[in-house]
Amino acid sequence: MRINQTLLPYMLAAVILLTGCHAAQQTTRTAGAAKVNNPCFIEDITLGGKSNYISHCPEIGSSKSRSSQRLKSAEIIALQEKYASILGVDPKNITNLPLYAFLDEWIGVPYRLGGDSKKGIDCSAFVRRLYDHVYCVNLVRTALEQFNYCSYVFDRDHLKEGDLVFFRTRGKRITHVGVYLGNNYFVHASRTQGVTISNMNDMYWQRYFAGAGTIPIDQG
Repeated sequence: MRINQTLLPYMLAAVILLTGCHAAQQTTRTAGAAKVNNPCFIEDITLGGKSNYISHCPEIGSSKSRSSQRLKSAEIIALQEKYASILGVDPKNITNLPLYAFLDEWIGVPYRLGGDSKKGIDCSAFVRRLYDHVYCVNLVRTALEQFNYCSYVFDRDHLKEGDLVFFRTRGKRITHVGVYLGNNYFVHASRTQGVTISNMNDMYWQRYFAGAGTIPIDQG
């Protein structure tokens, strides 16, 4: 087939353009896949303190937040032993280090209704910050909204780390929320103690317990 010489430069330019578009599409797909597969929890961690970890979730608040930094082996061991002692479990069961590093920063922060900072925070704001930082999930704001967003867990024996636990401390409405840690313990922002860890078997919490639920983390 004879090709018009005057059209040849235009044909070559079209071939180059099409090839470039295909390469760009391939690059975009690869980058997209890498973003989806990027983990939110622990990277290259070996229990026993032989490795460090990085939290991949977006930072909340100060860029100097310790839970977003690389921890030394001794700090990992200390973190595991500290919270294993509180929860009454073996240190090897403390594997979600971004979660416990986050708790370590917030334990003791005072309660303030409507608060959302380390100057004072309420229960649902604390849960929202924890989920944003540890699980990369942007939760709704109030305890009642969080309750309605959950997939309900009807058997307390089936609770898992990260599930939400709800209470009716005043009347029939959901008024309080915390995050389950394990072995019947949960973390929450208490009106009297600020951010603290409590046991669900305590008479007070048993009396006001209203239910529990799992947040669809993969949809956050």
